[in-house]
Amino acid sequence: MRIRKCDIKDVYTVYDILKANDQIGSPNVDYPEALKRIVVNDSAIFLVAEVDNKVVGMVRGVYDGSRALIHQISVHPDYQRKGIGTALVKEIAVRFEDLGAPTVSVTASERSQVFFEKLGFNVRPIVRFMLNEDIDKIIKI
Repeated sequence: MRIRKCDIKDVYTVYDILKANDQIGSPNVDYPEALKRIVVNDSAIFLVAEVDNKVVGMVRGVYDGSRALIHQISVHPDYQRKGIGTALVKEIAVRFEDLGAPTVSVTASERSQVFFEKLGFNVRPIVRFMLNEDIDKIIKI
């Protein structure tokens, strides 16, 4: 297995992996055009895992100088439970630490909570996760 930065050419494969795991939320944040923006964004860390030169998993997150946050991780169903997700989390944590991050957080679904707890993450109650699907509405307030 090899972990490397995501490249534009990987975006459609990553999208297919997200679809296979029912992890497509909004077109604005998960569709190929959005994934392409992440690839070229300097504040994002967007990694893929390859097995036999085939992209089989991904992780993405950001570090803002104070907080490191994993936004999303996904491994193709045919490659799950083989250590790929764990390797992706370890690698993004190394990259966050190299940037100076003292901690790392994750936005996790109930489905992925056990996975992250096994890696040492602790659940912190959040009052409410909120999303605005149309940023222009906020700007125009």
